[in-house]
Amino acid sequence: MHFDSVRIGLLICLFGVILLFTPGCNSRSQSLQPFLASCKTDAQISENDLTAVDKVAIDFVRNALGPNPESAYLMFTADGKSNVNSENFVTKFKQGIQRDGPFQDLRAAHTYLPQVTAGTQEQRVVCGNLGGPESWVAVNAKPGQLQAYVIVEAQTLNNTWAFVTWLLREQGDWHVQYIQATITAMVGKDAEDLRRMADSEMQEGHNFNAYILYAAASQLAARGPFLQLGIQPEIQKGLQALKPPPVLQGPPPFNWELGRLSFKVLNVGPIGVSKNIYLKIDHEIEPWATDKDSDRKNQEPISAFSASYPEYKHAFAGLVVTAHERGGTRGYGTVLENDAAAK
Repeated sequence: MHFDSVRIGLLICLFGVILLFTPGCNSRSQSLQPFLASCKTDAQISENDLTAVDKVAIDFVRNALGPNPESAYLMFTADGKSNVNSENFVTKFKQGIQRDGPFQDLRAAHTYLPQVTAGTQEQRVVCGNLGGPESWVAVNAKPGQLQAYVIVEAQTLNNTWAFVTWLLREQGDWHVQYIQATITAMVGKDAEDLRRMADSEMQEGHNFNAYILYAAASQLAARGPFLQLGIQPEIQKGLQALKPPPVLQGPPPFNWELGRLSFKVLNVGPIGVSKNIYLKIDHEIEPWATDKDSDRKNQEPISAFSASYPEYKHAFAGLVVTAHERGGTRGYGTVLENDAAAK
């Protein structure tokens, strides 16, 4: 069974949020002043402007994911280059993001053209329709400048990635001011899908499942400090309404006491594999001699967790338990498939 390689981020996270750099500007949200800010979204943008900004954003991401990320670096604004040097930028992509590829089907998913006509500080500008949380975003915008946000999406084996690009008009051409890469969907399920799953699990009284899914939904909804999805506050409400399960309280690593056994759990969270969402548990064990030994050690948390939290099967298709060698770099994974597919 093959699944995308992932990195650990927040408390329970099996997908990476990669903040490449933060430009030297004020990212605090500003109160919106009537008639002084506006935003055009997708089809509201003229065809010429939409084509121009989408092309720059897609070319930037394609170059950054290619064999020579240096060519993408040249597309930064002067301010952008002052906040990250070429070597660090190339390293982030070559040693970080590119290992999760190959990335296919690059496309501009959404484009926003915010405008602030007064003031001297960045303002938070709403783009879209406030009629529902899923139909708007809020972005930071600089006053008196031509600017655009383009969310470039790409597909890997099991995940959908978003590259949030903030572009500014500089010396007559579009340049990239800021870039962030993050996973936004697992096996086709995005933040809103996971939020609905979490709502259902909470109604069933499956608080462990609900907490994991709300936390995952929150991370899938994250787009960095300068762009916020309208659904993000709703997801946070659900997460804050739940008390973390005992095995997830405090910062990782967690010390799980299940029955008569104890485990040092490095991380736990959902992972998408072959069209299903599994629960992945990473734990630390002493160095092992053979794969059979590490598989045997993986069976212990599988059995203990399944006995303590049998309701996990209601939300997840199985368990992916990975043993990590204490003091070393080896890892060994064991997969348990549930008898029936998760919903």
